[in-house]
Amino acid sequence: MTAEEIRAVNGKSRFLDDHHGKRSSMRLTSLLALAAAFVFGLITLLCPQADDEKGLYLSAFFLIAAFAPKVIQKFAEAKFQ
Repeated sequence: MTAEEIRAVNGKSRFLDDHHGKRSSMRLTSLLALAAAFVFGLITLLCPQADDEKGLYLSAFFLIAAFAPKVIQKFAEAKFQ
């Protein structure tokens, strides 16, 4: 029995696991994009020589990249089930 099957049987899933107990790359990429948005936002706010307009665009891009794919995935799963 693999570790994923054991977690599914026990009902315990970790933070980056989906509701079936399998590892979710969508959650990992969303978490990384959210962290990147946070880092670029901090750099934009705290660095005096940073270009504010480009920093704002980068932060917004990574925020959209963090949440939009998961929303699209939820709609796709609801439509095909």
